[in-house]
Amino acid sequence: MEIINFFAMVGSIINDVLAILSVLGSFIMLLGSFGKTSWKKYGQIADWSILGLIFGWSFQISMAITKTTPDMIGMVFRMPSLMVYALLSVSLLMLIGRFAIRSILKNPK
Repeated sequence: MEIINFFAMVGSIINDVLAILSVLGSFIMLLGSFGKTSWKKYGQIADWSILGLIFGWSFQISMAITKTTPDMIGMVFRMPSLMVYALLSVSLLMLIGRFAIRSILKNPK
């Protein structure tokens, strides 16, 4: 149980930055899906987006499990917990949209 508490504490400090990096990276990749840019060309932008999404959700889930969700999350951009959930959800939807657009553009019917 100590590891989950540690994840919850770390998440309450850095989840604001992770959510914003994830949304920005997902938005850039969504815009790039209309071109012929491959996944490898994005480099660190793709890494920041996906890792921010994965770690952000894991930190939010660990805060929910331990019931230690603070009123305001983060040190840089203080925001409510619901806002972090919303940003991470929008980031996930943009990545799903990117894959859907790429598959539609690859195989037009």
